[in-house]
Amino acid sequence: MAKFALEDTNKYIRDGDSKAIVSNDRNALAAYNAQRERLQQMKSYGTEICMLKDELTEIKSMLKQFLNNHEGRKA
Repeated sequence: MAKFALEDTNKYIRDGDSKAIVSNDRNALAAYNAQRERLQQMKSYGTEICMLKDELTEIKSMLKQFLNNHEGRKA
């Protein structure tokens, strides 16, 4: 794969095969990947929180049902 430097900047190069302009800034790529990983982790946390809320709602419902049935037996 041949790469050619652009005249006006050193941040980008041109791919000789596809003629695409490609960034050669490794630090920016690493920062982008780290940010994307953090966002994916945040989405995962959000999903887990929703699941915990649903489970807690189910537990509360079961506890209320148990207490209602238990009070009915005492009376």
